[in-house]
Amino acid sequence: MLLPGLSGSEEPSAPQPPAAASDARPGVVVRMLALWARSVQSDAHSYYQAASKAAWTDRAIDYGEEWSPTEDALARVLEDVWVRGYRLVMSAYQMERWSRVHQQITGGAEEWDERLEKLRNTIEHLNEASFTDLVAQKGPPDPKRKRKKWSIEELPGKELFLGFDAGYTEAAFGLVNLRDVTERARRYAQLDAPDEPSFDDYEPDSYDPESD
Repeated sequence: MLLPGLSGSEEPSAPQPPAAASDARPGVVVRMLALWARSVQSDAHSYYQAASKAAWTDRAIDYGEEWSPTEDALARVLEDVWVRGYRLVMSAYQMERWSRVHQQITGGAEEWDERLEKLRNTIEHLNEASFTDLVAQKGPPDPKRKRKKWSIEELPGKELFLGFDAGYTEAAFGLVNLRDVTERARRYAQLDAPDEPSFDDYEPDSYDPESD
C-alpha cells in the first residue's frame, strides 16, 4: 500500500520505465517534505506537553505537600521527555533532508542545520559513548573501528546532558528550539494540501498536569 498521493492525483498506474518514472520525483519530494513538517509540528507539541509536565512535577515535589508527586513519578515523566525529544529530533532531521532536496529541485537557497544533524547522530550512536552520571561524551577508542570524528564533540561542551534543565520546555535537549523548528515546519506543512487547515501551535494556552 502506498502513502496517500498528492491532492487531486490520479490512481496509481502500472510501473513505468525509469525515464517516465523520474517525472514523479518532484511530487514525491513535496509529499515527504510536507509529511515530515507536519510530524515536526505534532512532535513539538507532544514534547512541550511532556516537558511542561516534568517542570510542573519537579516544582510540585519541592513543595513537599501531601499531594506532591514522588521522585519515582518524576523519573517516569523524564523518560517520556527523552523519548518525545528523540522523536522530535528525528522528525526535524528528516524535514531538513527533504527540504534540502526540495530546494535543489526548485532552485531555492539551500539551508542546513548542522547542529541538528550532529545531535541526531549523537543520539543515534549514543550506545557507543562514554558516560558520567550527568552527561554522555566521546566514547573510548575502538581498535576495530577507525573513527575519524564524533558528532558529540560538535555539540556545546562536547557532551550531551542526560537530564532535564531550565529551558528544556522551550528546547529539546537544550538545543532544538521549539519555536524555531515549528516556524520552519510551517513553511512546508501544507505544500501538498494548501487548502487544508494548518496545525501550527505547539504551545497550549495553559498546561494541565493531569493530561499528557
